[in-house]
Amino acid sequence: MLLRILLFLGALAKVTEPAPRCETGQETLAKCVDITLGTCNDVPYTKTMYPNLLDQKARQAVEYSSEYVLMSVIHNLLQGECNPDLRLLGCSILAPQCEKDKIIKPCRHICENLKKSCLPAFDAIDMAWPYFLDCDRFFAGEEEGCFDPLAKLRGELEVAEEDPLAGLPTTFIQFTHHSYSQMVSILKRTASKCSHIARTYSIGRSFEGKDLLVIEFSTKPGHHELLKPEFKYIGNMHGNEVVGKELLIYLAQYLCSEYLLGNPRIQMLINHTRIHLLPSLNPDGYELAAEEGAGYNSWINGRQTAQNLDLNRNFPDLTSEVYARARIRGARTDHVPIPQSYWWGKVAPETKAVMKWMRDIPFVLSASLHGGELVVTYPYDYSRHPLEEKMFSPTPDEKMFKLLAKAYADAHPVISDKSEIRCGGSFGKRGGIINGAEWYSFPGGMADFNYLHTNCFEITVEVGCEKFPLEEELYSIWHENRESLLNFIEMVHRGIKGIVSDKLGNPIKNARISVRGIRHDVTTADDGDYWRLLLPGTYIISAHAVGYSKVIKKVTLPVKMKRAGRVDFVLRPSEIWPNTFLRRPMEAMRDQYDPLEHFDPHAQHAQPGQRDERGDLSRNRDRPWWWSYFSSLDQHKPLWLLKRN
Repeated sequence: MLLRILLFLGALAKVTEPAPRCETGQETLAKCVDITLGTCNDVPYTKTMYPNLLDQKARQAVEYSSEYVLMSVIHNLLQGECNPDLRLLGCSILAPQCEKDKIIKPCRHICENLKKSCLPAFDAIDMAWPYFLDCDRFFAGEEEGCFDPLAKLRGELEVAEEDPLAGLPTTFIQFTHHSYSQMVSILKRTASKCSHIARTYSIGRSFEGKDLLVIEFSTKPGHHELLKPEFKYIGNMHGNEVVGKELLIYLAQYLCSEYLLGNPRIQMLINHTRIHLLPSLNPDGYELAAEEGAGYNSWINGRQTAQNLDLNRNFPDLTSEVYARARIRGARTDHVPIPQSYWWGKVAPETKAVMKWMRDIPFVLSASLHGGELVVTYPYDYSRHPLEEKMFSPTPDEKMFKLLAKAYADAHPVISDKSEIRCGGSFGKRGGIINGAEWYSFPGGMADFNYLHTNCFEITVEVGCEKFPLEEELYSIWHENRESLLNFIEMVHRGIKGIVSDKLGNPIKNARISVRGIRHDVTTADDGDYWRLLLPGTYIISAHAVGYSKVIKKVTLPVKMKRAGRVDFVLRPSEIWPNTFLRRPMEAMRDQYDPLEHFDPHAQHAQPGQRDERGDLSRNRDRPWWWSYFSSLDQHKPLWLLKRN
């Protein structure tokens, strides 16, 4: 019996023994082939193999994959950050190097170094690190034999890396025109170089999806500090007026470098001010203007947005509302709510983003940089009489606005020049400044909106005769404007500042600070702090809030005083509210449904009629803005890029 069992097992072994493998099927297909993927056509090798490291068995499978789509659009998603490095790293997985019919994996240390430097860029757009760039899973150690997918880039940068000045704090600035991606790259590199005092953030997106990128300088980037005033510069509101954009790119580099070099003036400025620079409010328009190139002084092409809107005519016309209220006793002429009728018109996403930005941050002082003239203008920009195109139309803060305008103009050697021979305007005898409506009147301007809807005082600076000058002119333009740019920021510290609180020390939000004789109040921020720009002189200042008694103080600001005086108020509850307090709180003064409160400035702005896979026009509100880049994928959408997954 035992013998029969042994014979049976022997026969079974012969039947189940693997037959010799022939050189056909998958083994035959696993050969090195030419790289034909468009996104990976510049990798430092010419051969790859399928299946690749993700087991995608053919070129077509790769091209229709979400991984490949991501590598195709990663430059746009990260606004030029980490590219082409990141794309080449992804291609080393999707189209790995092949030698002698064998795949060579990319090196793990290359992946780890790139992930360390690029992960913040993914965090900034709320995107998870791609699974196929898992350094442990898909990459190899040097001892296993690997290749460097970024070797070609290192070869191109070899000379630059040998530069003995590399990495040292320096005031070197490259005075050139910058494309959108170049601007983003420089701002992010500058923020990285001065990471303890700087950061970049986006206030929203343009109609075509470009981030409206801001670089901020402060001792606590990303946070409002008690009693530290907030300042902003905005450039390139009109896309063909590019000088302001370049000046703010240069200014960002200058502030970073000079702070690191120990420049006491710059350190004092950043230590005591929170500075926000938005170089390009209209990046879509800039791209159109850049197609014509520098030196072509176009007054039309690129001025408007991709929606054909002039941003400096697109804000709510609150000036007309104030003119209508002027004769009404007790009517408020500050913090004017946005009329519901405004939203019936066409409002640019860039406009909405700026308005939401103004609500989120308690800005004190601002300037918008334009081009085409050499002059500084100040509100109001809209005439008291609609039919008068050139009519002096002052605000209640006319004297303060003139001082602010002169602070920029007087420090500018050309604007302050008494000569009448310049761009065409005659501003020399005026000291290079003029009331906006007296120059030419228009409604819907950003400067008037700042003053009438928020606490912020904004002027407009025309920084040059040419809107898009040649590159060789940029160096002299920077030196003409540098002192003015710094001098104007320092003006944010004029007047008074303080904290309004109750008797227990709790801050009072939205308390009003009034100055007798000036019919324009400012309000306290969330922490109860406030700033009120004032000229030297003696003032009667009062603080009042709903439910509290008014407190009045007399304040004298000396002529030589260059820093804001500290004036705090402690308010006590009022048993009987005066009639003046029976008005609704400021939040309630806004419309019951305020579109601005519900506006997502980072949303991708869909084209008319665009629908999602379910046919719903309002789909994907729970998805990040970049999700629409993958709309072409009917299946296998990259859920692995969503952080919550």
